[in-house]
Amino acid sequence: EFISSVSHELRTPLTAINGWGETLLEDESGDVQQLRRGVQIILKESRRLTNMVEELLEFSKIEDGRFTLRVEQMDLQAEVEDAIYTYRELFRQDGIDLEYLNAGEMFEQPITGDPERLKQVLCNVLDNAAKHGGSGKRIDVSVAAENGSMVIRVRDFGPGIPVEELPYVKQKFYKGSSKARGSGIGLAVCDEIMRLHNGTFDIANAPGGGTVVTMTLPMEK
Repeated sequence: EFISSVSHELRTPLTAINGWGETLLEDESGDVQQLRRGVQIILKESRRLTNMVEELLEFSKIEDGRFTLRVEQMDLQAEVEDAIYTYRELFRQDGIDLEYLNAGEMFEQPITGDPERLKQVLCNVLDNAAKHGGSGKRIDVSVAAENGSMVIRVRDFGPGIPVEELPYVKQKFYKGSSKARGSGIGLAVCDEIMRLHNGTFDIANAPGGGTVVTMTLPMEK
């Protein structure tokens, strides 16, 4: 199951890297633009491969019980705002507006969690929103305190997820009808990270179109 799912995903960026490597090696025109374009693609595809290998390593740790958290008191709102600041310009380059719907509210109470793991979840969700819902040209992120929990919502305005696929999207290697590239295990890793925090990770279609991911973390230890 693992090999059949991942071999195709690894082959695609490798083909691009090999192809551009050969093209640049044989190109004697000295065209600087062509060189820059080729190197940019090689770097982009290399990063894609690195991310996939990282996901696979994380997943293997989950499977054999070696996946652990480094827990500390943390400011969840600051981590969310940091991720938004990082992604806003990247998304703008792709014509996607990243909106932070907070109305100036500050949540002082720290929560107990692993900042790196939680940022990993948020970044994965933002990447997915751009990858699958980018056609909607807008992504909304909000943070709220509800019923003793901190709740982060990420909503895109894309085509949404087919209703029959919704129950399976967090399963390992499941990709459904999506043509977007990836290992198919990112959401399974996110789900496990939230579970280890005694939180929840929910994916649903938003009223009026698009997809909304809801991440809930308890405020108490």
